[in-house]
Amino acid sequence: MIENTIYSTLDLPTEPQYENYTRQQQKVFSRFPFACHLAIALGFLNVVLLCLLLFKWTTCQDSQHCVSCPDLWMKYGDHCYYFSVKEMNWTSSREFCIAQNSSLLVLTDKEMADNLLFKDFFNEHFYWIGLRNNSGWKWEDGTIPNNLRIVSNSLVQKCGTIKKGDLLQASSCEVNLRWVCRRLLSVR
Repeated sequence: MIENTIYSTLDLPTEPQYENYTRQQQKVFSRFPFACHLAIALGFLNVVLLCLLLFKWTTCQDSQHCVSCPDLWMKYGDHCYYFSVKEMNWTSSREFCIAQNSSLLVLTDKEMADNLLFKDFFNEHFYWIGLRNNSGWKWEDGTIPNNLRIVSNSLVQKCGTIKKGDLLQASSCEVNLRWVCRRLLSVR
């Protein structure tokens, strides 16, 4: 039996590979120092945001600390508001709000005097509100508005609307308009 032996020559680098890799990294960072600083800053920012999210999540587990409005609703003060983009008659608008555990917008005399909502949220459209004339103007919650000026030019105009600039106007309840729902902030 004949034994064949094969030899091979290994050409190994004289420097350890780790030192080679480190030198390559140093060359890259020395060419792009701004990129290095930016990467560190973005990493730090991610850690901070993650900490804030975890903090918010843990505090919202206790339902008494986390109040919010449903999606597509706006928070203003201690209420949530829904401004529709669709148009419906007054009765259908009212039913929509009731189905959302809210009511058509009812404003207190103080809110009317302070113009809290009018200048910020209303636009050129008229919106249905919770004001109706059944033997006198009343809000949906049964209160009678004081010192309220409602523009009306017909006896069939029995439902209240609002427009930017705190213009309250009566309209036929069958007209299709946008509407505003209002409800207290909900605890999640």
